[in-house]
Amino acid sequence: MVAQAPRSSFVFALGQPGAERALRAEFMRHGLNPAFGLDGFVSAKANRSLSVDELPPLVLGRRVCLSLGKLADVNVDVVARDLGAAVHREHGARGPRLTVDGAFAVTVVERPGGAFVGVHRHRAGISPDPCGDPQLTVPDDAPSRAWLKVEEARQLWPLPIARGDVVIEVGCAPGGQTRALLDLGARVVGVDANAMDERVLARDSFTHLRCAAQQVDAGLLRDTLPGPARFIVIDVNQRPMAALASIASITKATRETLRGGLFTLKLGDWALMTELPQWRTRIEQLIGPGTHTEAAQLPSNRVEVTVFASRTDV
Repeated sequence: MVAQAPRSSFVFALGQPGAERALRAEFMRHGLNPAFGLDGFVSAKANRSLSVDELPPLVLGRRVCLSLGKLADVNVDVVARDLGAAVHREHGARGPRLTVDGAFAVTVVERPGGAFVGVHRHRAGISPDPCGDPQLTVPDDAPSRAWLKVEEARQLWPLPIARGDVVIEVGCAPGGQTRALLDLGARVVGVDANAMDERVLARDSFTHLRCAAQQVDAGLLRDTLPGPARFIVIDVNQRPMAALASIASITKATRETLRGGLFTLKLGDWALMTELPQWRTRIEQLIGPGTHTEAAQLPSNRVEVTVFASRTDV
């Protein structure tokens, strides 16, 4: 019989295949010793026994679990019954979504040479979907797969975008994320020197500023915005600090009304993950006082991470 509060000194994480070295490094920054790693799966050992409430908050770990051992040694049905837990299986991200904070899930992961069983407890900021992947399908009429970035972020964080809100999107072409924002009822002002999909341009609630972000100043925003800017989205092919520098004039002009933002940061090299704290600090400065940031690698992210910024004082 498994106790209601399982403990273990072993932990595992699921992330993007190819990012195992970066996941190992992240485990090490949290004081754990990484061990086995393959196809987006990395295990690690702590120097003491941990509870599910002491799991490290890994940015690159879409699902982080307390390891209960190999499947051959664990009766999943008994563990799930004792914990009142849902059962998630990595193959096809199968299992029910977790909708209640504090709910347990038992995750089964299969790799060549064995299968592993882990457990975690749901809370805000953790994906409710099996293995951290909502398995979304891009609509046939979406201009690009970037549509996924907004939709996956919505599964993870409470984006403060209400119907009629004005959203500034930097790096909007060809319009994948724009389509998702418009479908939420937002009025979107897109900033990009490249061409937009004609179906997005035809939407009445979209305005295209066909220029670089650095060319947008307070006067242009004043003449263009249909109301106070509430949220900013950025996804550009620049190094993170350069991307953030490009929107400084935009955030300065709209800081009094911004509630937050969604930032896709292109790494190019996983080694740059060590700079994430500085990027988050800069984002908090750009959005304004009282800004809180959270970071994750969404299933649709490539060698990039997404940072969600939110303010409660606006």
